[in-house]
Amino acid sequence: MAIREILLLGHTHHDVGYTNSPRLIDRMHGRIVDRVLELADEHPGDGPDAFRWTFEVARPVLTFLRRAAPEQVRRLADLSASGTISVTGGYLNMTQLPSTFEFDAGYEQLERIRAAGVGIRTEQHGDVNGLAWGLVDQMTDAGITRLVMALNPDHGRPPFVQPSGFWWEGPSGRRVFVWLSTHYGFGEEWGIVDGDVDLAEQCIAAFVDELERRDDYPWRTAVVHAGNDNRWPTALFLQVVRHWNARHPERPMRTATIDEAMDALEAEAAGFEIPTVRGEWADWWSHGHGSTAREVAVYREARTFARAAQSTLSLARLAGDGTVPHFDVLGYRRGPVRLRSDAEIAETLDHIDEQLLLYGEHTWGSWETYSKPHSTFSHSHHNAKSAFAYDAFDHARDLAIEGWFRYAYADGRPDLSPTVSGRTDAAAPASSPGTGVPPADAVVVVNPTEARRRELVDVEIGGQRRARLLADVGPFGVAVLPVPEPVEEEIPVGPVAAGRYRVTVDPSRGGVVSLVDTTDGRELVDPSAPAALGAVVDEVVEAGSRHPMITTSPKLFHPDHPGPGFDRLVATGDAPVRVRRAAGVTEIRWETSAPGIPSVVTTLVIADGSADIDLEVLLSKPERFEPESVFVTFPFAVEEPEFLLETAGAVFAADREQLPDTSKDWYSIQHAVGVRGPAGGGILWGSTDAPLVQVGGPHTGAWARELDAEAGHVHSWLMNNLHFTNFQARQEITHRFRYRFRPAVSPTAAGVRRYGRDLLEPLHARHTTAPPASTFRPPLDITPADALLVELRPTPDGEVRARLRNISDQDVAAVVTRADDEPTQVEVPAAGTTDVVLAGR
Repeated sequence: MAIREILLLGHTHHDVGYTNSPRLIDRMHGRIVDRVLELADEHPGDGPDAFRWTFEVARPVLTFLRRAAPEQVRRLADLSASGTISVTGGYLNMTQLPSTFEFDAGYEQLERIRAAGVGIRTEQHGDVNGLAWGLVDQMTDAGITRLVMALNPDHGRPPFVQPSGFWWEGPSGRRVFVWLSTHYGFGEEWGIVDGDVDLAEQCIAAFVDELERRDDYPWRTAVVHAGNDNRWPTALFLQVVRHWNARHPERPMRTATIDEAMDALEAEAAGFEIPTVRGEWADWWSHGHGSTAREVAVYREARTFARAAQSTLSLARLAGDGTVPHFDVLGYRRGPVRLRSDAEIAETLDHIDEQLLLYGEHTWGSWETYSKPHSTFSHSHHNAKSAFAYDAFDHARDLAIEGWFRYAYADGRPDLSPTVSGRTDAAAPASSPGTGVPPADAVVVVNPTEARRRELVDVEIGGQRRARLLADVGPFGVAVLPVPEPVEEEIPVGPVAAGRYRVTVDPSRGGVVSLVDTTDGRELVDPSAPAALGAVVDEVVEAGSRHPMITTSPKLFHPDHPGPGFDRLVATGDAPVRVRRAAGVTEIRWETSAPGIPSVVTTLVIADGSADIDLEVLLSKPERFEPESVFVTFPFAVEEPEFLLETAGAVFAADREQLPDTSKDWYSIQHAVGVRGPAGGGILWGSTDAPLVQVGGPHTGAWARELDAEAGHVHSWLMNNLHFTNFQARQEITHRFRYRFRPAVSPTAAGVRRYGRDLLEPLHARHTTAPPASTFRPPLDITPADALLVELRPTPDGEVRARLRNISDQDVAAVVTRADDEPTQVEVPAAGTTDVVLAGR
């Protein structure tokens, strides 16, 4: 197809770091807006060579609006109305780490930009090789119907030839028009951003000629980027337009914003057929999430505290604050010294949102992090990036503690029925026998969610020891439980009977070699697996490898160079297995090591009356610069498996529900995986701290176009250093990684979604020597709890927003009931959300 017009897009690729410290870059991107306003005044006009600009992400404009004078805001709005500038709807160039909550927080801020008179219709991403499937629905909810992916093919493959256009259909059936653009970096490589008109002419002509030769490119428009990493705006690319038009009048070029370009491309697409694809855009670059295992775990813990804070503060607001105990030390083991105002809570929650979004952005290190790992700049950059996670952790944890106290001690109407505040008779021994008086020493557990929860909690007792106990708490309920007594360890002989399971641990093979569910006799562990369940595996390149990533450049760990081959060394041990039992909870512990991993302590935890099994791995390893990976293995005995993976806002079937040529070697999940087989035996599995998994078997370096997964194995990919830039070249670590799993007949997408949500938002337990004086009926009830996930958030004006998220494929009539109020019924669309605003007390 003959190309009739070339559109040149001026923008800068937004990295929060990479070319300089995140501390500096984030601030300077806000100043880029000021410079664009100046350039628009310096180069007025509306001809083909007029100055036009696209803000690739929304955050710089949000930063600008916080400090801009009224006349600057009006100027920005005027430039938007005239088509001189476009602002896109993505908060930053995000990874697949953030959850729906973080993406919601980013999209909700777009209203500040729209309120300033600037329209937003398009989202643009650069570098990133994929996005979570659920974002399609979140984009459309935010008024965004087009997506541009200026994808960087290093360490990955695009789903179609770049450039291409297609429709991406979301879980709800809604869709967005996607332009899979060229890598934005061509703007610098081709001399465009520097005004090298001869080089630009040569490269653009070759690009256009290639498009015309393609049988699969029906468009008559070509789109070219004039941008690169953190480039300060200039108008030099206008010289390229003038030079080109003087020499190629038959094929004119003009500047355009991303909105204008997408208008043209989408209009053309109405005249011919383009593909519609449905499923996850699994990111090849997500292996970078394993380059900073400790910091990613901190980030995930921070957002758990953030969700706990929002839920408990909302519930306390609905119930009415009671006599909340105050403390006189600003200590992390203590409660609040004062209670925040509504405005302070809103300010802190907004700050936590910002820090989480900054960490979930795609820039992990500097451009010399890999080549100069010991430079002060590399360490400074890592420190600044990590600070986003730690900042979010500190504020979210502190706010969650305040929320826990405010709700656990909230006043409410006493309920003298057999079940009090979701507490069952099993919790009754916490009170003094026959008196109903709370004990002087107890574990108080808060359920921040809409459904009854029965699960293990791990709580610190008096700052001296930790204890585990099984808590059963009703929807939005509070339970008071007795403190388990400390017990001595024992060394078992043979299999260990624990709850409904019979467990055999062999440290010489790394972990659990047999795990039998005695309710039906099912063996959960694949006996033919090369490593036991819970085993730690150190994956290193085969000795003497001549793979080009070893001999030439680490950049050649790439689909064009499959491999290299790997040796997988299982951490083993010969010390005896140890068992502790208390309050119906059995802990089984063993120790192992491998040549590159000197210490691994693994604990399997099973509670009487619960199907869930918890596993914790405390791992210590020194840094290593040679290519390596570390896994924890879960070789489940499921034949002909299908893997259901939780991503932000959706669950997808690995391979079957993915865009073409997206990552099948590894996946970044939110928390949960469902493994199901045609015979009905399945597993629900989840990871609290580590997002990366390889399923079916280890696949590092396969660069597979189809998933090879004959076994129902899940491998938690804790860490790796298989990179060449941006990510850390090595890592030392001592950290605890936590998992939970249970047998399931045939896991469903909704079941996986709920299992993952429960790991993100666990029961929150604290030991206290002054338990609440009374219990109360929860102030809120929402049904049907099996089809909905409920997200509570306090608003700045003293109200509570209840976001009802439908995880079913059918519309749901939900009922929201406040204590002593008439029920309210609302419709929640399939795979959609509905908000209900509730007045606080």
